[in-house]
Amino acid sequence: MAVKTGTPEAAQLVAAECVVLAETKDHQNWELIGKVVEQGGMLAKVLGPAYKAVENDEDHHLYHTMGWCRELWIQSLGMPPVLPPPEEVRKVETAIGASRAEQRRDEMLGHHKH
Repeated sequence: MAVKTGTPEAAQLVAAECVVLAETKDHQNWELIGKVVEQGGMLAKVLGPAYKAVENDEDHHLYHTMGWCRELWIQSLGMPPVLPPPEEVRKVETAIGASRAEQRRDEMLGHHKH
């Protein structure tokens, strides 16, 4: 629908927003699976290995997707984006790392805060 009714840039933003929403829900689901694993028992034995194997990937997907979406919005507002986003360059896998990467945007653009 976005491709048919808007510009390619607008459709790209809609797609980015959809991916962020999907990754946010996916991330929440994995957190819930983690809670089940913490309880122990048969479900923990079954889900534990999968949870541990995928947990870092889920964090990575969410923070990198959010970075791409933010930079595409910045670009759409007529400001210079950092592409690929700092989260991608720094291979962020935690909320703290994502925050630090976002704070480095200006440096990556060549700006210096005073």
